[in-house]
Amino acid sequence: MNISCDRVRDLAPGFVLGALDAAEMDAVREHLTTCAQPHPELREMGGVLSYLGGSLDPVEPRTNLRAAVMAAAQADLRSRSPERAAAVAEPVAVAEPVTVAEPVAVAETQAPLVLTVLKPARAAGVISLGRVRGLRTRRAAVWITRAAAAFAIVSLVGYAVAVQSDLNRAHESQDHANTVYSYLQLPGARWAALTPQGGNKGVGDAVLLPSGHVAVWLHALQPTKGDEVYMVWLSSDSGSITKSGWFTVDDRGEGFLTMVNVSASDSLWLMVCREPNSGVEKPTGPAIVAGTVWLYSVPEATPTR
Repeated sequence: MNISCDRVRDLAPGFVLGALDAAEMDAVREHLTTCAQPHPELREMGGVLSYLGGSLDPVEPRTNLRAAVMAAAQADLRSRSPERAAAVAEPVAVAEPVTVAEPVAVAETQAPLVLTVLKPARAAGVISLGRVRGLRTRRAAVWITRAAAAFAIVSLVGYAVAVQSDLNRAHESQDHANTVYSYLQLPGARWAALTPQGGNKGVGDAVLLPSGHVAVWLHALQPTKGDEVYMVWLSSDSGSITKSGWFTVDDRGEGFLTMVNVSASDSLWLMVCREPNSGVEKPTGPAIVAGTVWLYSVPEATPTR
């Protein structure tokens, strides 16, 4: 339900103590999430009311207070004019007998006051202030416990998502390593150690197969931003540089790329540059890593005696 700012201010003490019913608690929360007006009273009462509710002792009314109030009301009625007294002299039902300390003299000219005392069908239950405070405290504790549980659930879900993301990254890195290792095991595979250039950071491996397939795996690179990419440039015996592929890098600093239809030259030179976008047709920046592909042979197992 929609409520006004004034209504929220009226409900503020009960809201900070969790003493409102469920509908009112939801209404105040809904108002706070959509209202453009500040509500500093919630913050102020949150620091004061909870202290008062736990530090002040409840005060029970005196037992003779009801009798004194009723006696004062009768005296006020008798002091009125005869016409006014006659107008209000209708039977009045009260929940319990009334004891008047002293008789009140009534003028003979006044209409008699008729006071009918009825025995209640069932005694009304009386709830002490201490019990009320206890109920409010328990309701506040329940609300706080539920809020804490909800926060814990959200935190656990966030933690699970983060852990799953880390696991996915680890599996991805393992897949890259397996691809490079499987390439190296194939007959005729050629390998290049990619080393840093010009004071940059980054190391890696490149594997070329006779079929023209190439796998490039790099580490310790700076993350790319926006449209930036790491471009792979190749140069064969002819000396011309050709664009072969590109990849982006996240905060892991890892890059991986596979290419096809690459010349299987014995002197294939590979260079990786950081470029402003993937549309460049020639290198625009300095080389980050580079290396020359050479024939890689898998060592034969040494026979055991």
